Amino acid sequence: MATSTTPPPQQLAVLLSNLMVIAALAISASSTLKQMIRLYQAQAWMLTLVVLLTAFGQAEPRYAVAFLALVPASMALSIRQLLGRASLAELPAQAPTVAGGRPSRFAATRASLREAPRHAELIWLQHGSSRLPGSVSAGIDMLLIATAVLVAYRLVGSVQGAAMGMEATPSLAASIALLLQGLFTMSNKRDIVAQVIGLLVMEHGLFLAAVRVAPPALATLFVVSLFCYVLVTLTILLWILPALHRASRSIQLSKHSQLRG
Repeated sequence: MATSTTPPPQQLAVLLSNLMVIAALAISASSTLKQMIRLYQAQAWMLTLVVLLTAFGQAEPRYAVAFLALVPASMALSIRQLLGRASLAELPAQAPTVAGGRPSRFAATRASLREAPRHAELIWLQHGSSRLPGSVSAGIDMLLIATAVLVAYRLVGSVQGAAMGMEATPSLAASIALLLQGLFTMSNKRDIVAQVIGLLVMEHGLFLAAVRVAPPALATLFVVSLFCYVLVTLTILLWILPALHRASRSIQLSKHSQLRG
């Protein structure tokens, strides 16, 4: 019987990559934003472990790759506050603290962000529904996963003499699956915050590809692009969505179909 030459840490990284796909499937099937946020946090922690296993599971540790684990870890820790801010038209009122004789607006804003998830809890329980029935959504998700596997094996099989080997196929399949599932979540959900979670799932797919699949020559460019992607996402969460919410008083997409003066 032939034994696998893949080190156990890399095998665990592949397993966690597959679990991320399952988490994306559960995110798509969730009926409330509260469930989606919890599943996204779990997925972000899985990605953090994948990055660390990829960095230290080889003969020579890749410290630059390990540093990238800060991105999904920080998103896992802060996503409730960020989505709480995006779900509320206004931040909860907080009395500013006095420092050096002047009110500290930064301290007040930070305290308000910390309280935002508690105030957004009811909104999260009322939103997150899908346009399609659950059985149809699950069927489409499974089809997307199967498509990702076929595309990954086709891509790897067509690359001859490249650095990408068959061992990269599971990670490539997981990356493509996350991209497709995130895109489907964005198109299937009825409210803006749920669509942003779909966007973040797509980001996980790109991040996984950058760490597990991209050749070293392209890894730097890939990572810089991802940081820009994260900055765009944070801009949407902290400024654009609250502004839309103040204008329409709702996070439902149907409420944004008409411009209001």
